[in-house]
Amino acid sequence: MLAEIIYKLMLYGFLMVLFAGSYALMYSFGRSSSSSFLVKLSYIFAFLEFLAGFGMVSMDYLHTFWKVIILFSSVAYLFIPPLMWKVVVLFHKRHG
Repeated sequence: MLAEIIYKLMLYGFLMVLFAGSYALMYSFGRSSSSSFLVKLSYIFAFLEFLAGFGMVSMDYLHTFWKVIILFSSVAYLFIPPLMWKVVVLFHKRHG
């Protein structure tokens, strides 16, 4: 039983990282190429990243402390690619 729980946690963790990276890549590719399709596609990956994080949080095996950290990370990462894009654009305007 414990092996199954650990397997699910590892799978959710892997998917969370995979979808978060896909979200960031698709968002940055979409913004740099002015492709609204890629930006919209990136939001699907963001949603999947959140679902993977929620899957980890919904398991009873983790302590509340870790559940809060994972949930915070899942929500915070939804905002990171757009905010970092703004930082990069601002940086290039100032120093470009």
